Amino acid sequence: MAPLRHREPLPGTGWLADEPAGAAPGDRLSRRSSVLFSLYALGRISDYLIECGSPWHAGSAPHTRPDVRELALHTDFFGARLGLDAVDAGPDFSPFHHEIAAVVPDEDAEAVVLDEILWPGFRFGDLLFCRAGVRVRAPARLLDARIATTSTLHFTHRRGGRACDDPGHGWGSNSQWRTEFARFYDDAEGLHLNWDGEYYLDDAAASAAHVDEYTLPLDRRRELLVTRCHMSEPPPGLEGYPYADRLSLRRSTWPLDPADILPDPGLR
Repeated sequence: MAPLRHREPLPGTGWLADEPAGAAPGDRLSRRSSVLFSLYALGRISDYLIECGSPWHAGSAPHTRPDVRELALHTDFFGARLGLDAVDAGPDFSPFHHEIAAVVPDEDAEAVVLDEILWPGFRFGDLLFCRAGVRVRAPARLLDARIATTSTLHFTHRRGGRACDDPGHGWGSNSQWRTEFARFYDDAEGLHLNWDGEYYLDDAAASAAHVDEYTLPLDRRRELLVTRCHMSEPPPGLEGYPYADRLSLRRSTWPLDPADILPDPGLR
């Protein structure tokens, strides 16, 4: 899995540096998918261990404490035993690095404020393996506390007390394991969300990136990709499907500043 530590220069290009000379494209694709299948399975273990210790219905009880002893199993397994590095995103809330598990309403706050880290996130080199679970303080004008903690959590297979969705849902006991891990990278050139996604969500996406009557507005598509959930009530009947979308940012803040959207790296 070592080549996964760093992002390849262009999305969709080869990243297996140790490929044998003359390997057929189909063989390279098969190896690539096999590695991402394995990493997805490891992510399922992470989701299970987080669920064992995470607060139940955190959104309805912002001061609920997680089970520290149960969450220690997650930290020990992925940190001490597998050697993944803990995510350090600094003192501010970053939706790229942080999963909102609880919200304390605070109308005096001028931004979404990181209140407490409930469980650590981990990375494998530049690759984000899992986000840290956090409690935040925020005014209602920036997020809806109920929706931010109970809306469907995408790119996640399970979380106690919360609806979740990833591309492995809905498949049988064998087929679900042929799901590729979603690659989110934090490197010197920026934050790269769902690097294998097909549609880049710059302004041109409003007319070019798979838009129909079942598609969220562009700003809400970006929101769903950046936060992996809805932060306010979505349009009626439109949950969204972030798995085909891709975006690169200079920094991760909420609300998202369109000025932080980088030019599509795939066009270089």
